[in-house]
Amino acid sequence: MEKNEQIPFFFIMGRPRTGTTLLRSLFDAHPNVQIPWECQFVLNLYPKYGTLEHWNTETLEQFYSELLDQWQFKAWHVDHEKLKSDLLACEGEISYAAVCQVVYLNHISFYHKDEIKLIGDKNPGYSIYYDRLKKIFPDCKFIYIHRDYRDNFHSIKNVDFELPIVSVVVYKWKHFFKKALEASKKYPDSFYFVRYEDLVGESVPQLQKVCDFLGLPYVPEVFDFYKMKSKAEETYPVVILKKHHKSLFNPVNTSRIGLWKESMTDRQVRIADLVAGKYAEMAGYERKYENFGLLLRLRALPGICYARSLYFLTAIFDKTPYRFRQKILSKGPLLIARIFGKLFPKKPRS
Repeated sequence: MEKNEQIPFFFIMGRPRTGTTLLRSLFDAHPNVQIPWECQFVLNLYPKYGTLEHWNTETLEQFYSELLDQWQFKAWHVDHEKLKSDLLACEGEISYAAVCQVVYLNHISFYHKDEIKLIGDKNPGYSIYYDRLKKIFPDCKFIYIHRDYRDNFHSIKNVDFELPIVSVVVYKWKHFFKKALEASKKYPDSFYFVRYEDLVGESVPQLQKVCDFLGLPYVPEVFDFYKMKSKAEETYPVVILKKHHKSLFNPVNTSRIGLWKESMTDRQVRIADLVAGKYAEMAGYERKYENFGLLLRLRALPGICYARSLYFLTAIFDKTPYRFRQKILSKGPLLIARIFGKLFPKKPRS
């Protein structure tokens, strides 16, 4: 392949715990798609390298070195010598997008691959950066997957990378969905929405529609992705797989729908319905409550203010030197959530 030949990109967007990893797994099993484990290197390294049009050996070696330091890049299955060699072969006139493409194509999937027609990237952290991704990859497409905000909260409670506070989680759900709506109006031909509930409930027709949107042939064998459990455990961090992605070792099913009805208290449901507001119905979900008193609004306010402050600070950190930005935006939310978990440990179930 010539170094300037571009393969189209698509991005899977959405909140954590809404089915983004499931959708990525389905496409990883597709013979015409290259979609590595998530790593935010494209946006993290963009401030330093994004505007380069001419790359020399020194610059490419620096890029390679900083790529290896990217959070979660160690989870990628790559031949590092080949990756470095392929990057050094990019010396000369070449775009940042084309250099990034070389990185993606060096990922070694444990699924059989034929001709790679699309390169994908699943990354919840990219879900507020549509304009920037379009600037890097003008022809890219976006798939936004969303899930009932109450089930999203139920799932978030069981992980350690976000604060398990209902007003915080649901405000983030709303913020991401609003950003997706805005981007879909700006890039209507490049945007596709899919509900998690539809994907697991009507798997075949839903995936066929997504494939049509991407211009890919539908391959039914992708639903056998879960049969590669042993390969996944050999390739990716086992602790992360077992802690956060246990359901990926099972066939696609509807068992994770509606769990909030048993796990959330009435007050939590009321707060969730309050914070989601009209966006609940816009996303296709029915609120249980629509009338809220002053006391409930006051209870929800601290979490809403906290979540808003996060996005305000994100906008500020985006303008800081890229190394500082990378550390803060990649690891900051995780650190806060873990500190919270130690200060307020979950009560054991009786």
